[in-house]
Amino acid sequence: MGDAVLTQFFSGFSLVAILIIAALGLAVIFGVAGVINMAHGEFIMVGAYVASVVQSGLGGNTFWSIPICFVAVGLLGLVVERTVIRGLYDRPLETLLATWGVSLILIVIIKMIFGTELHYVGSPEMLQGGFPAPGNLPFPWYRLFLILLSILLLVLTFVLFFRTKFGLAVRAVRRNRSMSEAMGINTARVDMLIFAYGSGLAGVAGAVLAPIKTVSPTMGFPYAVDSFMVLVMGGVGNLLGVPVGAAIIGEGETILAFLFNSVIGKLLVFLLIVLVIRIVPRGIFGYQERTLGHRR
Repeated sequence: MGDAVLTQFFSGFSLVAILIIAALGLAVIFGVAGVINMAHGEFIMVGAYVASVVQSGLGGNTFWSIPICFVAVGLLGLVVERTVIRGLYDRPLETLLATWGVSLILIVIIKMIFGTELHYVGSPEMLQGGFPAPGNLPFPWYRLFLILLSILLLVLTFVLFFRTKFGLAVRAVRRNRSMSEAMGINTARVDMLIFAYGSGLAGVAGAVLAPIKTVSPTMGFPYAVDSFMVLVMGGVGNLLGVPVGAAIIGEGETILAFLFNSVIGKLLVFLLIVLVIRIVPRGIFGYQERTLGHRR
């Protein structure tokens, strides 16, 4: 029994990686720009369709599709921010409704272009197969790739925010928007670039999730729900909350699903999230953030 639980714990790393990749873009947009992006799942879905086009139409693979999806969905996010979100900052309910409308439009457009049939994306040939894991359970190479990619994306995002001049401007806007504007920081440009970057991360999530999830117009919704759960658990506005929230939810669901079943596992994890936000309303790390400035 102990070896079996250890095996499930090791296997849960891949689910944690998936949650990190899926939630990171939402965390960036929600934490900095304060936009409740209900179209996040559809951005992931668009990334998956771009990966499908790259593989079937251009003869590429997942490695090729990652940068292409980042750029393509990032540009899509840029257009959405400039045309829809730009005038709705500091009006969270309206951004929620607006991005929900964007999500419906994206689903309709994808159905018009690709139809409703399912699409399949294969993993790179060099990542097929697996290696022995604890308990002699084969662990796929592609899942290991997801783990390494999630770590890389986290590191790159932390470096961008804490080791660059742009990151300094982002943190200044996050802390005190009015003072940042007074100091000459173009807060509108920061919001625009952050939304594009977060959207690009969602596109990357779609590219790497496509080989393990059938590509369809509705595939993004479960990942959007999981992403919001990760943010609520870890805390909005603090990137450290993303891996911590993903680890708790991913490992919790994996082990509890093994001990009971998947439905009970998800229910117990949801009850844990409710308990955490009752004790720490802003999430595990969210209480460390303060918003001192407001948009005018």
